[in-house]
Amino acid sequence: MNVFNKIIVVLLLIFLICVSIASLVNIFVGYFKWSDLALKVLNPEYSMNKLTAALLLTVVLIISLFLLLLEFYKKRIKVVNISSSKTGSAMVTLEAIGGQIKNEVLSVEGVEDLSVKIVPGKTGIIINMNTTLNEDVDVTGKVQEIISKASSVASDRLGLKVLKTNLTVAGLVAGGKEVESKEKNELSINSREIEQEPGETTGETGNSTGEEKIK
Repeated sequence: MNVFNKIIVVLLLIFLICVSIASLVNIFVGYFKWSDLALKVLNPEYSMNKLTAALLLTVVLIISLFLLLLEFYKKRIKVVNISSSKTGSAMVTLEAIGGQIKNEVLSVEGVEDLSVKIVPGKTGIIINMNTTLNEDVDVTGKVQEIISKASSVASDRLGLKVLKTNLTVAGLVAGGKEVESKEKNELSINSREIEQEPGETTGETGNSTGEEKIK
C-alpha cells in the first residue's frame, strides 16, 4: 500500500470510529434519525437537488475506483531477454543496459556528458542518446565513434540485437576533462617540488656542517 492510500484509509477509519461512537450515543439519547439525515442530503426540498447529489456521489465513486486501481497496480521492471532455453531464460533491465552504455561512451575522449534511453522492440532494442561534446573535436567523426561504441557494447558484451542507434548532440562546451587533467598534472608537479625542497636544504646544511668540521 502506498503512502497516499494509507492516508485515505486512516482518514476513513477515523470517520467510521466517530460515526460508530455517535451511533452508540444516539441509541440512548435519540438525538437524530438516520433517515432524516439521508433526506436532508438527498431530498430536493432541502438544500441540495438531485443533480448536485448525483454529481457528488459520482465524484466519490470515481475517486474510490482510482484509489483501488492504485492499490493493485504494481510498477513492472522493464527487462529485455538476453537468452532463453528449455531450462530457463536470462534477462537484463533497461536501466542496466543504459548504465553500461553510458559508462563506456563517457570514456571516449571529447564526450563531456551523456544520457541514454533504451527502447525495447520486438526483436531487439533501440538506443537513444543525448550528448554534450568538447568544442574542439570533429563532431562528425566523434558522432560515428559514439554510435559504434554504444552498438558494440550492447551487441558484443550484452548479446542484444541493436535495431537502431540514435544520437543527438545537445551542445558543445569547453573541454572540462582536459582542464581537470591539466590541473591535476600541475598539482602533482607542485607537490613533487615541495617534497624535494626539504631534501635539498638538508643536503646544503649537511655540506656546511661537514666543511666546518674539516676546518
